[in-house]
Amino acid sequence: MSNGINCYELTLTPNYVSDWTFNDAIRELIQNGTDQEILDKSNKFSIDYDYKSKTLRLTNTKSKLKINTLLLGRSSKSDNEYTVGQFGEGYKIAALVLNRLGKTFTIYNNERNEVWTSRFKNSEKWLEKILAFYVEKVPTNDTGLVIEVGNVTADEYSSLCKTWIGFYDGLEKIETTYGDILLDEEMQNKIFVNGLAVSCSENMEYGYDFKPKYITLERDRKTCDSWNAGDITSKMIAEAMFQGKIDFERVKHMVEESTDDVYHLDFNTHLGGVQEIQKRMIESFDKQYTTPYSIPVREQSDVDRVKAYGGNPVVVPYKVANLLKDETSKRIQELVTAPSGKSLTLKERFQRWYDAYSSKLDEGARQELAELINEV
Repeated sequence: MSNGINCYELTLTPNYVSDWTFNDAIRELIQNGTDQEILDKSNKFSIDYDYKSKTLRLTNTKSKLKINTLLLGRSSKSDNEYTVGQFGEGYKIAALVLNRLGKTFTIYNNERNEVWTSRFKNSEKWLEKILAFYVEKVPTNDTGLVIEVGNVTADEYSSLCKTWIGFYDGLEKIETTYGDILLDEEMQNKIFVNGLAVSCSENMEYGYDFKPKYITLERDRKTCDSWNAGDITSKMIAEAMFQGKIDFERVKHMVEESTDDVYHLDFNTHLGGVQEIQKRMIESFDKQYTTPYSIPVREQSDVDRVKAYGGNPVVVPYKVANLLKDETSKRIQELVTAPSGKSLTLKERFQRWYDAYSSKLDEGARQELAELINEV
């Protein structure tokens, strides 16, 4: 202790997470701030930038920090399904990276009348340069928690717009159980979790802002599981259409084009929204194809079978066929068991069976069966 200032050494050397950028560090701070607002809606999070002083400020109106949060792995959000952060590294790692990049990093812990200043020091204990926080008692009438990052250029500030959804004003969105569907063209294929941008290999027609409890993030919290993302977007689209927030024709087009947004609908047919899509898809099919016994099919074997029994096979896109496979099976069964318009001879019945199922036999079996039919 010196002049009322306490020094807390962190066992973090300057080269830790050496690949992290300015944006990576600020992303951690944004995540902390947005998580705090999720836990307490009145604890508002905001960001502002002073172009003259080149200072970036991240503020939570009610947050405060305890000294024990300087411990690595110490997190009040561990196992909280509503927040992104889990591992207790956030602002400490951000402070390290920003100091390494020549920025200043200061925390105004107003609720405790403290100012925390960070910088690298040569540790007598560890005989190594490490990150340290210097905590000083400073009486103030200000409230909340403010993190100030100095020496931030205007270009660096501008580059943050892709990191946090809060930088986009007036977005048009649809709220669902799983998060928001982002409708603006500029948000196409942009994926967020609690407002933080994440990388996903899927190619989406819309943008999405997921709630953390429904999406699996990698430990770096910058990438998400693509299958998981596609599964959740399918549920979001189905729910939105079921509630009348997205037009059916739009959803139908997405299914026909097999877009990633709805690619997993056929894995969620137990959901009411998906069942409604199936119902509307069947109605649309029947309106377009009025020939008796018109049946949506995809496989050549089904085409042959429907033709053999006098039906009208209609080849549909892959994902449409998957979504309507139960209806297809039902209609084929109805066709096969329907009374024939005329009495068939035994040879004709064998020939119809051959036409319906021969594609499932190997070449030798098909040829032998055809010869037997000709002998009848």
